[in-house]
Amino acid sequence: MNMKAALYARVSSREQKEGYSLEAQIKLGREYSEKQGIELVREFAVAESAKKSGREQFEQMITFLRDNPDIKVIICEKVDRLLRGDLKDRVALDDLLRENDKEIHFIKENIILSKDSKSFQKLYYGIQAEFARFYLNNLSDEVRKSYEIMVDDGKYPHPPPVGYKAKLENHLSVADPDRAGFIPKAFQLASTGNYSEKAISDLLYKEGFRSRTGKQVGKSDIGGILHNPFYYGDFRWKGELKKGIHQPLIPKSLFDRVQEVLSPRGKNKGVKHRFTYAGGLLTCGYCGNGITAETQKGHVYYRCTKPKGAKNCPQKYIREETIEEQLRAIVKAISLNSETVNLIKDILHQSHDEEQEYHKQSLEALQSRYSAIKAKLDKLLNVYIDEGISKEIYTDKSQELEKERNEINSQINRHKNADKEYFEQVENFLEVAYQAPALYKGSSTALKREFLRFIVSNLILKDKNVIPSFRLPFSLLVEYKENENWQGCTDSNREKQFWRLL
Repeated sequence: MNMKAALYARVSSREQKEGYSLEAQIKLGREYSEKQGIELVREFAVAESAKKSGREQFEQMITFLRDNPDIKVIICEKVDRLLRGDLKDRVALDDLLRENDKEIHFIKENIILSKDSKSFQKLYYGIQAEFARFYLNNLSDEVRKSYEIMVDDGKYPHPPPVGYKAKLENHLSVADPDRAGFIPKAFQLASTGNYSEKAISDLLYKEGFRSRTGKQVGKSDIGGILHNPFYYGDFRWKGELKKGIHQPLIPKSLFDRVQEVLSPRGKNKGVKHRFTYAGGLLTCGYCGNGITAETQKGHVYYRCTKPKGAKNCPQKYIREETIEEQLRAIVKAISLNSETVNLIKDILHQSHDEEQEYHKQSLEALQSRYSAIKAKLDKLLNVYIDEGISKEIYTDKSQELEKERNEINSQINRHKNADKEYFEQVENFLEVAYQAPALYKGSSTALKREFLRFIVSNLILKDKNVIPSFRLPFSLLVEYKENENWQGCTDSNREKQFWRLL
């Protein structure tokens, strides 16, 4: 009976440009297998960088060989086709040789490597692997050197931020005609102190601002834009500011003004908010604009900014003391007393056995699915060997099944590695809820603002009422406080239980 083998061929991105081809490696492997009387069952062809994270074809080959004990041989052109600097790959291959009784045929080096190979063959293999690793590290050094040269020339060596496009032939960043115009608008809105990052995101989205993938530019990305010196002509490189030669989209004076508004604890004058709850924390419930403040007869009053187009907004003035009282009530709404905290902790710890049973049942179901897919792959392989289907159909279907199997395997590992970490996370959250009123009361103005942003996504002011939109998981806590059913359900649906939702 002929030995069965899998063929592995690979070229990196750089080698493709230099004229190397997968076809030549595959042809050489087929000729070798035919000459040696080895039956070639599967071919793995990779046209990508070997150092790229998650080499899918390589991992699929390892899984395929482990799952098919009758396939004993890997055929490869030479050592550096299989290895290029990743120690994890070498460990995986060594495990195949030692634990799964496989062998690797390197055609050009004329070496057959197995667990019983002679010491000089193993030494040669190790030397070649280290040469491959050295080559890749040296290549990385050359890339870093080219980056330093570009930086010295004022060119940013990575993809530029939104608002720019990369001009690849000379590594220049040029203004993106579809998005560049929105960048100054974002900075201008932020400089007023009346718009939160979310408000800027929503407003620009309505006006047509989109990410490169066509989605809304979220508030965290807006925050990144507002802190990025790239837009006035500099860029950060290894912790330092470098002068760029790209076209600025805003003046530096506007950038500096926005930093003062966004950094209330900075060292520059005028950095601190003059009023506790101004500066984008509150939004008008009538027109959606920001809320500003002013002092009248010794008292602080808050009102809608009423910019152009919203002059008829009916929002009324409200004193700061009234807002403060309502915000304390909002913080209290997400707080828990000590009895409730202890009750929920007891439920958490009592649920440990149930949690373990849940993982056990999930594992059994996943392993059953894993076995079913393996059976399908075996059957598909037999049909292919019997020439019942074409190579194209076999490849497409086997890749589809292997992708599904890899996903199931990831889920299995998650369940196997499940521990009590979720207990600790929920207990920490409960401590925050227990301490919330005291934390808020004893905080400085700046910390009060930060604490509110931590628990709410938005604060709407309408008819002298502050209306919060709680963030997860605080929104869940408020919901469950209404009925005090901390188990979360009366049926067996675990996903509705309060502690699992947290």
